Amino acid sequence: MKKVFVFCIGGTGERVMKSITMLMAAGMSTNGYTVIPVIIDPHLDLNEKTNLQTLNDKYIAINKSLKKDENAPIGYFNSEMQLIGNINTQTNNVNKEAGDDRPFSEFLNVGNLGKNSLNNYLVQTLYTTDSLNSRLSVGFRGNPNVGTVVLEEMLSGASWYDAFKNHCGQDDRVFIISSIFGGTGASGYPLLERKIRETKDSQTVSKVFMGAVTVLPYYGLTDAKKNNSKIDSANFKTKAKAALAYYENTVKSDLLYYVGESELQAYHENDEKKQEDKANFIELVAASALFDFLQRERPKERQYLTRAIKEDVPSVDLSTAGDGYASIVKCIADFKILSCLMDVLPKEKYFPLKATMGMDDVFYKNDMASIYEFRQDFEKWTEELADKNRKFVPITEITPSNMGDIIRNSKSLAATDDSYYLLEMIKNAKNSSGNKVRDFMEYAYKAIDTYTKEIIK
Repeated sequence: MKKVFVFCIGGTGERVMKSITMLMAAGMSTNGYTVIPVIIDPHLDLNEKTNLQTLNDKYIAINKSLKKDENAPIGYFNSEMQLIGNINTQTNNVNKEAGDDRPFSEFLNVGNLGKNSLNNYLVQTLYTTDSLNSRLSVGFRGNPNVGTVVLEEMLSGASWYDAFKNHCGQDDRVFIISSIFGGTGASGYPLLERKIRETKDSQTVSKVFMGAVTVLPYYGLTDAKKNNSKIDSANFKTKAKAALAYYENTVKSDLLYYVGESELQAYHENDEKKQEDKANFIELVAASALFDFLQRERPKERQYLTRAIKEDVPSVDLSTAGDGYASIVKCIADFKILSCLMDVLPKEKYFPLKATMGMDDVFYKNDMASIYEFRQDFEKWTEELADKNRKFVPITEITPSNMGDIIRNSKSLAATDDSYYLLEMIKNAKNSSGNKVRDFMEYAYKAIDTYTKEIIK
């Protein structure tokens, strides 16, 4: 199998990976690549990280349940995902190796330096008192100079990195996701990239086709004093400019995507412990970079890419985003229509597949339980995208009797109500794979695609 190792560095890396997982669930193709997410975040108890791990576990379980003789299903959940620990049973937990619940000063062994020693004066010059006293278990608080030291140590001899080296094949790829305006991402990206390129014992690894998406400032934080936070978003742009100047001569990826806002649109609560930031449109745009990367051939020279929206408006739909976003809108619409059908069909008495294929009330309650559970995560994700500026609102709310106008401010689909999709499902139900959930999902996807493929034409 072809693999793409997706290194998700820091909070932004995790949030972008969440959007990648949602798009994969909605049918976005990875071009035959198995996605292997590797989360690198020193923040030990961050709910965001735990939630992503849980979401990925759900995706993996559903994908496996829909396979038949290792053949992927058509449409929803069609791309394979694996965890780094599953391809190497001796791999330690990435996050335990990255996390460390002690002050940075202890990590540097400052206590053993003489008070008047030259090294002690050097440390005091390079780092502020706040940085030295900061516990590593809460991340690097927007300080890449701290992150660089800690992550360099973390990468040295890490078992999960050895697993990546051992299992990175000739046709595999690497993709790195990070922000450029914080601490973990800004420091972790160049360190990881350099370590891969400077690998001495494997040309397959050192010469791997590598892409990366670097996320520029796209949100601000509320007043730092409110929660006694050490992170001040007023410095994000300055830090990003400094990092860009460094990246200019050090970047080693074949394709580097830049994504961000020219002016900050959203503001999050400045809470270092929780960091309960809602999904953001820029994270979705950054997620699309992975799918673009997996469709491209390796360029002869390094390429820099970005993408824009057609109109600079606070609420973005397909018409204001532009045709380049049509495939994303189609995927979200496909899953939304599936969700509607999942509510309709358990109550549909005369749907023939109830009797002929065993898709009865028990089927929806038991067999489809994991799909219904994942749907809740998907619905919450789309609600969050539509919650704060810049809002992403390409889809309108639909009912079984009003489904044609699902794409906001666009031409109506030919299927004006659920009967169109149910009829197509019946037409598609010619052969059974022996896996009722796989059959249902494929029948539904083919039926929905019959009408939604117009979105990308």
